[in-house]
Amino acid sequence: MFAAGVSQIAQAQCNELFISEYVEGDFFNKALELYNPTPSAIDLSQYRIIRWDNGSTDADQAGSDGILNLSGSISAYSTHVVVINTTTQGQEVPPDSALAAKADAFYGTTCIPGDGIVRTLCFNGDDALSLQKVNGNSWLNIDIFACIGERPSNSQGTFSPTAAWTDIAPYSSMPAGYDGSVPYFFRYWTQNQTMKRKAGVQTGIKINPEPESFNPSVEWDTIGFNMFDSLGFHNCDCQILGIQQAEDGKALRLFPSPATLEVRIDADETIEWVEIYTLSGALLRSIAISGAQKNVVVNVQDMDAGIYLIRAGFASSSRAIRKLSVVK
Repeated sequence: MFAAGVSQIAQAQCNELFISEYVEGDFFNKALELYNPTPSAIDLSQYRIIRWDNGSTDADQAGSDGILNLSGSISAYSTHVVVINTTTQGQEVPPDSALAAKADAFYGTTCIPGDGIVRTLCFNGDDALSLQKVNGNSWLNIDIFACIGERPSNSQGTFSPTAAWTDIAPYSSMPAGYDGSVPYFFRYWTQNQTMKRKAGVQTGIKINPEPESFNPSVEWDTIGFNMFDSLGFHNCDCQILGIQQAEDGKALRLFPSPATLEVRIDADETIEWVEIYTLSGALLRSIAISGAQKNVVVNVQDMDAGIYLIRAGFASSSRAIRKLSVVK
């Protein structure tokens, strides 16, 4: 009874898109990753992203430049990476080539305000974001990043230089009595950081948090500055729980597991590529498979002991993922 109850709760949560990765790097290295935790493809034209600039509660600020209408689709248990495009104005540097290579779609042309310019991805650490879905003639928040209507302040209690949310209460300003042993700006999570949603998060934040209550460490891991490797794949409990259903019975078998020196990967159809990830979603290895092979052998002797994810792509464009244990 308990196991069935847990499964039903997981299915109830794993039913809608959410933001799975946030990139706020230097210059115009800005990106968001969306994750589809369901066993079906989702039409992105029913969704939009809003940047709530500098504590604003008005989505239509500056001629709706904070609203980004999405397009395309996102496959089951897959990601969609949107990256800022600042390559056409000559006044801003383009995103890093490593970040651009991860993009499924580019949006915007500049972060300079102007008529018809979409500046949604021009966030800089003190802007809240929300993912919305159309509902009749209105839009509903299905995931909120940070707190709409709140703007973090810096160690001087001002907004210049720009501040960010932190993991220490009150989260949006320097706490009284802060000892300063670590400069306050080093505690920023939403500025000069890449953040990855924790695997246990199975649904978005639909109700705006109260001011001084958004602690990013609750649902997010920070993985460093200008880090882009984990974009394009998200490790989520929804995927682990539902992968058998999502792959429509397609088998992916690992032998042995646990593995010490190598692991054999067997499938029911032609394998085109194999990827190895950490549980936090960092890509460790990407292997292109030549020829029509349904089984491949991967050397793992240089990998540390631990749990990893093996992801395989097939000729039919479907994918499968399995956990692999490596022991020494």
